[in-house]
Amino acid sequence: MPDLPAGSIIKALDTPPTASDAQSATVTTTSTSYTTSGTDCAVAWVAPTTGRVMIHTAARMLNSSATSGSLIAPETRTGGVIGAGIVVETPIDAIGASNYGTTFARSSADHVLSGLTPGATYNTRLLMRTSVGTDTASFALRELIVQPLT
Repeated sequence: MPDLPAGSIIKALDTPPTASDAQSATVTTTSTSYTTSGTDCAVAWVAPTTGRVMIHTAARMLNSSATSGSLIAPETRTGGVIGAGIVVETPIDAIGASNYGTTFARSSADHVLSGLTPGATYNTRLLMRTSVGTDTASFALRELIVQPLT
């Protein structure tokens, strides 16, 4: 069901707990494709009755070049094993956060993922890339929050 109608009784199992992870260590990549780097910032979670969640992505980012970008975005898969399962949502620039330049800046992005199977387990992790392969993208204080929506 896409939305709960007005007057619906909401049960505890309708809205499972919010899942979150934060990684403070700085990681880097020179890949122009979304990839992992170091310890994953990731969570396993259960889809609510509505089949919709809000995914919050944030990190402090910088690049080795003033004109290149550091980009971070979530990837969501089926099942509870991080990085395993069928891809439900691929990491793309439009749903992630970015920073261009050589000064650390904290950027974040929120987006809604819908069409999930209520009660099913999923896993989400943050993947990173640089906009130019000869430049190094750095990421610190990565944060991922997956929150059930009504």
